[in-house]
Amino acid sequence: MKNTLKYILALPFLQVFVQVGIASSFPQLTEIFGSTLLASTYIGITPLISIIFGSFWGKILERKGESKTFLYSMALWTTALYLSGLSLKLPVLAIIFRAIQGVADSALFSNALTIITKSNFSAKEQSKYFGLVEFLASFGAVMGPLVIGTGFIYMSHYILMTVGVILFIATLFVYKQLPVIDIHPEKVKKQVAKFSPRIFLAAFFGILTLAVIVGFQATMPFFIEKYINNPIFGKIYISIFALSLMLGNLFKHKISGVRIWIPLATFSTLIFAMFANSISMFLFLFLIIISGLFLGLSLTMSSEYASYLSVGFEEKGMAVFSAFRISGNFFGPYLSIFYSMGGMNFFILILSMISLVSTAFLFNYKKNFDEVKEI
Repeated sequence: MKNTLKYILALPFLQVFVQVGIASSFPQLTEIFGSTLLASTYIGITPLISIIFGSFWGKILERKGESKTFLYSMALWTTALYLSGLSLKLPVLAIIFRAIQGVADSALFSNALTIITKSNFSAKEQSKYFGLVEFLASFGAVMGPLVIGTGFIYMSHYILMTVGVILFIATLFVYKQLPVIDIHPEKVKKQVAKFSPRIFLAAFFGILTLAVIVGFQATMPFFIEKYINNPIFGKIYISIFALSLMLGNLFKHKISGVRIWIPLATFSTLIFAMFANSISMFLFLFLIIISGLFLGLSLTMSSEYASYLSVGFEEKGMAVFSAFRISGNFFGPYLSIFYSMGGMNFFILILSMISLVSTAFLFNYKKNFDEVKEI
């Protein structure tokens, strides 16, 4: 099981790798399409559609299992990716194929999360694997701009086609290696619960956490480039921020369970950063990096939280969770509006308040967890 798990755990990496890679190619897409609106739509349509079709993959997971869901979703996803690259000279058609890619997009995360939830892992092991999923996703955010973003500069009409073909072939190869993944016997008796809206507690916590992360990723380069007339420094800083996120993802298993103090630590760090901004730029930037560590812990914790709350309806629950949480990618960039409205301190204040508000979805954790244990 653990030997083949690595293939499924790579799916979130691929999802983020492609999405962030394409997003980083916004200038090139604008030049190709001749319109910022078309370029923005090409980038944003995939996560938007994935939100709508998230529950659809829950039904497929429930009926067909993880292995066939992997095949169906990856075949559709890679084919749509290839066609979206092939049709770049026809913007509307390219956007349609990106929308089709969005139909399969949410399955990548939900497949990985469902397998971890259903498998015979201890609480500590489960937390470790959730952390690994988020770590790989964060790593995808680092590698996407380097591979796909750079590819768009030198071979814009071929990079997505190339990635699509490679991943399609890999899908066929990996599918043969995947076993049928059964629910562990101790959990079989729990597969009687109907879908419960309690899963939205984890989903909304994840949305707010992811929105804060993406808000930083979208805004900090602008802020840094305002003071340093070299765009490379903004990209380097965001890479360091991503590394901090990855460390938080990776080490969450050291702090198993749902801990309210983690988002509160994010809130406190951002408040300190807001005051530090008027004292020392270095201290301010350092505290933002530290907040990334807590945000990484929170992001992994949202998956762990969802696994607790989805007992009895793992496939549907984790599919809905992953589909809704990804909307943070859609809303996050809009938080940069607060930077434009009131400057960096106002922006930091808003993000700190979002982190504080996110704790509201954790306060009933103990009560909900006790209810789940009785299923």
